[in-house]
Amino acid sequence: MKAIWSDNAKASYFQTLGYWIKHNGSRTYSDKITMEVDVLLAELEQKPYFLAKYSESLNMYKRSIMRGRFVVYYSIDEFDGIVEIQHFRSARQIPL
Repeated sequence: MKAIWSDNAKASYFQTLGYWIKHNGSRTYSDKITMEVDVLLAELEQKPYFLAKYSESLNMYKRSIMRGRFVVYYSIDEFDGIVEIQHFRSARQIPL
């Protein structure tokens, strides 16, 4: 499978990275987030259902990273072999 990002998810992801760079005055934490997201994307491309929680109301799967600090919502298109990241959010935000 191939992992792709929706425009909304990509914007939220980069906004989050920018926030932490500005907040901490360093790229270190943002780099950790990026590394965790890269690992997650590799896992989703190989095993998209592994450790995922399915939300019927959203019709999406959910995975958390960095000990639950961030949440990624995604949909799976088996026919086209695509995992589409729909939302990237801090776990402290109001749930979808």
